[in-house]
This record gives sequence, structure tokens and C-alpha cells, in this order.
Amino acid sequence: MYHLDQITVDADAVIAQVAHKATDRPTPVCFCFAHTADDLVADAARNGGASTIKSAIKHAVADRRCACEHLNPSTKCCLADIHRSLTGTGPATTTDRVSPT
Repeated sequence: MYHLDQITVDADAVIAQVAHKATDRPTPVCFCFAHTADDLVADAARNGGASTIKSAIKHAVADRRCACEHLNPSTKCCLADIHRSLTGTGPATTTDRVSPT
């Protein structure tokens, strides 16, 4: 459950669960495009260490097609979190990490 002022929202009604409340779904690293750390690592593994997801997000940010200030609980751009996820210094994943090239 999440609480905001006098409103209670059930976890099933939210777009993404975050951190300690994410008991049954992975927390996104990118809230705008719903990519998890596992998605990023698997993508990099499939592409020889280069993340096509990271590249696509960079282009979307440059084109102002993101809404980080509204969708990300930190209100910040996710690109630093994406980099940390790919280099092994960010949120844990269930797959092995791949170093970007």
C-alpha cells in the first residue's frame, strides 16, 4: 500500500513498485520506458556489451520524449542509474553483469 495525504493506493494499482515495496515485480531503472536492470544487462549481453536500450533512452531524452520529473520517484533522469546497472555499481540483477564497450 502507498499513502498520500488521505488517499490509500493498493500496490496492484501503481504502474511500478519501488525499492522495498517491490516484492513481486522488479523495480524499473528507467521509469519512462519501464526497463529493469535485468533488461539492460540482458540487452548488453545480446549485443556484445553495447546496450541498445541505453542508446534508445539517450536518444529519447535528447528528443525530450521522457518524463523523468513526473515518472521517476527521484524526479531525476535515469541515465546515471542505467550506467551504474550496466557497470555493476547499481541495483542488483538476477543475471550476470556485462561491462559496456
